[in-house]
This record gives sequence, C-alpha cells and structure tokens, in this order.
Amino acid sequence: MALYLVNPGVDLTLELYIAPTMEEAVCIQWERVEDKAIRQTFVRKLEKQLERLIAECMDWDLKEPTPAQASYAALISRKLDVSIPSEAMKYRFHMALFIDTYNEQYRTEISKLPPKNTVEIEKAQALVAKKMKAGSSSDSDAC
Repeated sequence: MALYLVNPGVDLTLELYIAPTMEEAVCIQWERVEDKAIRQTFVRKLEKQLERLIAECMDWDLKEPTPAQASYAALISRKLDVSIPSEAMKYRFHMALFIDTYNEQYRTEISKLPPKNTVEIEKAQALVAKKMKAGSSSDSDAC
C-alpha cells in the first residue's frame, strides 16, 4: 500500500510505501475513525507526528536554529545593536551566517569590557590591605 502526501500549491506529490501489516492496521484504524470527532483527534495526532518526522528528515541547513545558536545570536544582537534577520530565525544555515558575520566584532566588544567583578575584587583587596596594615601596626605597638 502507498500513502500519498500531496501539496498542490507547489506541485508536490510523495508516494510513501508501507508494509502490508501496517496497511492492514491503517485500514482497521480508518474504520474506527468514521465518527467525525474521533477522526479529527486521529488526524491531529497524525499531523503532529508527521511534522516531527519531516523535520527530522530535512537537510541540516533547513532545520530551525538550535537553542544555542538562537541564544548566542540574541547576545550578539543586543551587544552590537543589530537585528537578527527573519531568515536566520527560521533556518539553521542563515543563523550560522549571521553568527559568522558578527562573531569577531562581538568578541572584540566583549574583550574590551572589564570583568563584572573587577570593582568587587579591588574593594576586597583594599579591605585586606587595610586590615593587614592595621594588624601589623597593632602588633608593633604591643612590643
């Protein structure tokens, strides 16, 4: 048995072959979904699974950007005040191009910034120096 996926808008027809045992199961399932409400539930489940399977089979560059890519692109966008192109939000390849385009500039900008805790470190060092100075002067007074 073959199942057909058809998208007339782009003249796409895919013929998908299934094993005879699966064909029998599909026929039984179809008999069970004669009721419209039950059929809609079955169709929604099938749509979700089919969408997931199609996404898994797509070439890497046509998949959605990874969460890591999206996060890094957001950092670049905020720091450099550049917008992320709509194509980059949809496709992994375009997101990689965006990141490659701005990565060096972003790293340069980040390297110019002092570490976030520099002020706290300097305060702590000053406090330690003050305590050591106060401690050493009280030790010499005791002798």
